[in-house]
Amino acid sequence: MFSDLFDGLHPDEPEGERNRAPDRAGPPADREVPLAPHGAVLADAIHAWLDGDVPERNVRRADWSHDVEFWNRINDDLDSRRRMRTPAHVQDRIMRSIPQYAPQLITPWWRREFVVTPSAALIVAAALMALASVLTIAGLR
Repeated sequence: MFSDLFDGLHPDEPEGERNRAPDRAGPPADREVPLAPHGAVLADAIHAWLDGDVPERNVRRADWSHDVEFWNRINDDLDSRRRMRTPAHVQDRIMRSIPQYAPQLITPWWRREFVVTPSAALIVAAALMALASVLTIAGLR
């Protein structure tokens, strides 16, 4: 567990061993949208097809058929999610939890409890002492 944290920290290891990335076992991170290789961008034809400017058959002819399949799968998944309905019992619980009237302030601000923290008390005391010293100096002149 902690060996990954200390990989490459030993100065007596050869330079190549210090800079190598640790071997990680296990599945890759679960992602909805896979990350593209660094520097890879969608072709302009794919963007035009997604915008509705180009028919799908024009994009499928080129090397971008895997991108078309990917976006079609995403679109199918989103369509099925758009058709989903919240179950009635969940919707009822949500609606019951909403207050029937707007919350009102019970007591006005001037009648509420006033809490002074120690740091606020010290700051106020220091400010009052500074004000008193300024007024004293001004009164002596």
